[in-house]
Amino acid sequence: MNVEPRLIKQVDRLVKEEGYPSRNEFVRDAIRSRVEELERLKIRKALKKLAKKAVKSGWDGSLLTQEEREKIFQEFIKEKGFELPQKAQKQQASSRQAKNLSY
Repeated sequence: MNVEPRLIKQVDRLVKEEGYPSRNEFVRDAIRSRVEELERLKIRKALKKLAKKAVKSGWDGSLLTQEEREKIFQEFIKEKGFELPQKAQKQQASSRQAKNLSY
């Protein structure tokens, strides 16, 4: 790999200042950091696209209530053809009853 002498001097200075054991370790860390940064940017871009789509669909930016999350969950389960184990269904039902009693 060819690197400009000026950049090598900067790397050597940072290796000393930051306590890296070698240039190689500094370069590995820099590559890892850049890969993570690019992944975060990719995720951020996808989230912005999803948010725009949600706003177009009528989302006002507010957080969902427990009831709304439950409804979405049930629709998802039904749409995908999943079945909850009996124990999970009973827990959900008793949880809903407890919430209704607490109001």
